[in-house]
Amino acid sequence: MLYIDDTFYPQAALQQQFAHFAGIAQLQQPGRHIAYCLPDTFVGLALCLYAREQQLSVLPIHASTPRALAERYAQKAGCELLFYGELNTAISLETAPDNSAAGLIQLSSGTTGASKCIKRSWSDIAVEISSYCRHFPEAQHMTPLVACPVTHSYGLICGVLVALQRGLTPRIITNINPKFLLKHLLASDNPLLYTSPAMLSALLPFWPKGSQLHAAMISGSLMSAPAFAQVRPQIRHLFQQYGCSEVGCISLNRDTQSATAIGTVLPHLQVSAGASGSAAEEICVSQADTAAVIRTQDLGYFSCTAQGEPLLHFVARQDDTIIVAGMNVYPQDVEDVVLAHPQVRDAVLFKVPDVQAGQRACLQFCSDSALSADALRRWCCQHLADWQVPHHLEAVAQIPRLANGKINRKQLAASWLALQAGQTAQAAG
Repeated sequence: MLYIDDTFYPQAALQQQFAHFAGIAQLQQPGRHIAYCLPDTFVGLALCLYAREQQLSVLPIHASTPRALAERYAQKAGCELLFYGELNTAISLETAPDNSAAGLIQLSSGTTGASKCIKRSWSDIAVEISSYCRHFPEAQHMTPLVACPVTHSYGLICGVLVALQRGLTPRIITNINPKFLLKHLLASDNPLLYTSPAMLSALLPFWPKGSQLHAAMISGSLMSAPAFAQVRPQIRHLFQQYGCSEVGCISLNRDTQSATAIGTVLPHLQVSAGASGSAAEEICVSQADTAAVIRTQDLGYFSCTAQGEPLLHFVARQDDTIIVAGMNVYPQDVEDVVLAHPQVRDAVLFKVPDVQAGQRACLQFCSDSALSADALRRWCCQHLADWQVPHHLEAVAQIPRLANGKINRKQLAASWLALQAGQTAQAAG
């Protein structure tokens, strides 16, 4: 059925897990909302598949998330139960009833930097999977290796559920050591690596010289032009996909020759965007059978492929989400934890570019006492998932705000980078 790192799990192992779930009374109520945060990747995946079969709604939460934060996410998603750490006991949560169709719940970014919860019905996801398979037939003859979190829709749906729909055996890689991933890629026939641009860039320096990685799919963020120019010759088939939590995969590039070219639109969707790079507009999406329009808050435009197909290009993100090595960091989630520190009176999180991780989170904070950056970092490590902990922390006297009380994160990032550049130049002089 599937591998997780070096361990193979046959279909019988899934059925054994299903039998175990069938003995848990709290999972026998169709329509119920549950969340899980489990260290055992296979058990978590099995629970997700069971939820789909039993018409439960499920929120997967990354295993490294601290319990208090996982509870907050689960409650925000309207989940009545949270399985944290193990299945023997479930944490009961007080939430309002939700009678909408059962489905997969995902955390996504809001316009203010706070995370929001989005639920997609299992029937909508089935339509996406079918459309994805038709739109991307090349993958039918490749071995999928999923080196990205399967608690996120990219790894879960496009990496795992699509592979199972095709009758393939996906290999899920949870060991992020590039040499471990390299070993499995070299041992696979026609491997197709699902990963982030940052992970791909970290892997390729280890790749044997004179040969190419058979295929890779990237998503989540764009490579810089220099990074793309370095990576592209090392991959025989480079694919890139673009999507959002509300509708899943929107477009897929089956021959990526530009970092900003995010592909042709999947057949079950309708998309509008700008007519050229100089006239980019917000990318808006609707499904063929609905009138609802999803505004992605991303700017893009269409050009034409050599075959005359509309090719979608990404220009810029309109939100403040920070993507650290393929993982989303939502500023308000981090700021809430920082502001809970008794010595912190104000804080702001913003993003700066980083060669290794794609982006890094920077935190500026104000304290009325002598709170060191190291002490605050230790606080963050206790209350946040590892990828959410700010890379740079800086104590400041005051955080500048606009007249309406909001913060211009882009301006903060620009000022911070200028200061760093000035200090580097001064040290060199």
